[in-house]
Amino acid sequence: MISFPKFASYTTALLLLLSNADAIRLAQQPHEKITTSEEARPWYRTIYSTEVELVTPTVIGGVTFSAKPPQSSESLAPWVSLNKEGEPKIIRPELKNGRIKKGLPDYKTYFQTLSIKTLGYDELKAKNMDPNDVFEEEVWIEEDPTYVSLNPIIRCTPDRFFHKGLAREIISDPFCTPRENVEWEIGKTYFITWYTHSLIDESTDIVSPQARIHLSYVKESPKDVRYRKRDGSIPTATFFMSKWVDNVDGVMPMELKEDWLQGRYERLIMVSVQPSHIADEDFDPMDNGVMIRMRLGARVVKQDRDAIAMRDAGMTGEKWYYVLMAIPTAVVVALFGMYFFLHLNRGTRDISGITQREIGKKRKVLGSLKDMKYGQQHNHLYSELPVYNKGPKHS
Repeated sequence: MISFPKFASYTTALLLLLSNADAIRLAQQPHEKITTSEEARPWYRTIYSTEVELVTPTVIGGVTFSAKPPQSSESLAPWVSLNKEGEPKIIRPELKNGRIKKGLPDYKTYFQTLSIKTLGYDELKAKNMDPNDVFEEEVWIEEDPTYVSLNPIIRCTPDRFFHKGLAREIISDPFCTPRENVEWEIGKTYFITWYTHSLIDESTDIVSPQARIHLSYVKESPKDVRYRKRDGSIPTATFFMSKWVDNVDGVMPMELKEDWLQGRYERLIMVSVQPSHIADEDFDPMDNGVMIRMRLGARVVKQDRDAIAMRDAGMTGEKWYYVLMAIPTAVVVALFGMYFFLHLNRGTRDISGITQREIGKKRKVLGSLKDMKYGQQHNHLYSELPVYNKGPKHS
C-alpha cells in the first residue's frame, strides 16, 4: 500500500510531466499563420458600370491602401485613425445590440458640393404656386467615391482642426496632423493630413487639383520663427519638397531620414502644404505651417508635468532658459539695490521722536504703555469705563 506522502509526490511528478509534455507539444506545433497587409494581392473591380480596373494594394507605414473591401457590410470595414503625431492606429467597428460602435467617421457635408436646383410651376405643380413662380432648392452633391474609398485613413475636416501659436489663438487650417510642437522620431513614418477644400483658388472658387508638402528648418529665435524673404521667394531653409499629388484624400506619408538632421540630435522644422494654383515664387511655407520637433531617437529623460506644459505652450528653445534665469536674477538685483539704498541713507533717518510719542500715549483701559509689565496689567477701575445710557423709560 502506497503511503499518502509517496502518493502526493507521485501525483506532483505526474502533473509536472504532463505540463512539460503540453509545453513541448505546443512548441513543436506550427504557429497560426497571420495574414498581414503586406501579403495583399491585386484584385479587380468594375467602375462607372462598365469599366474594369485592376487594383494593386500598397503598404505604407503599416497601412494598406487600395485594399480589397471585405465581404461583410461596408459599415463594419476597418479604418485607420491617427494620433496627434500622425501615427496610424487600426479601428475595427463592432456591432453590439444592433448598433455599430467605432464606425466609419461621419464627414457631414465637408466633401460635398452645394448646388442650386431651380424648379418652375410646370415641374412642381404646387397648388399654392403661381404659374410664374420659381422655386430654388439647395442640393448637396456627393463626391465621387471611386478612388476616395480606397483610402482607409481618416480624412481631415474642420472639426479636427486644432489651435496653434504661443497663445493658442491660431486655427491650424488646413492641417489636422501633425499637431504643433509634437516630436517626430527619425526612422518612423508619419501621415500628414490636410483639409482638401481649404486649398481653394479664390479667383475661380475651385479646389486646387494638386498639392505638395514642404519641410523647412526653423531657427529657435522669436525673430526667425516667422521669417520671410522680402522678394517673396521660397526660403533657403526649405530642405524637402514632395512630388505633386492629387488633392483628393489630403494624406501624405512622410518617412524621416537621418541626414535631414545635418549631424544634430534634433531640429525644429515647419510642415506646410502648397496648392498647385500658387506658384513657387509666391508660396511662403510659413503662412500655414505647423512647427514640430524632429529628433534622432526617443527622449530618454522623463519630463515632469511643468516641462510638458512648457513644451505644449511652445516654450522651447534657448530663449526660454534665458527668461527663466533672468527672473530670479532680477529679484536678487532688486534686493541688493534696496539694501544699498537703506545703507546709504542710514544717517538721515531718525524715528526716535515717533517712538517716544507712541510710548508716552495713554490707553483708554490699560493705562500707559510704559506701566505694562509681563504677567501684571494696571487696569482702570470699572467706574472709569464709559457707560451707555439708554435714557429715561416712559411708562
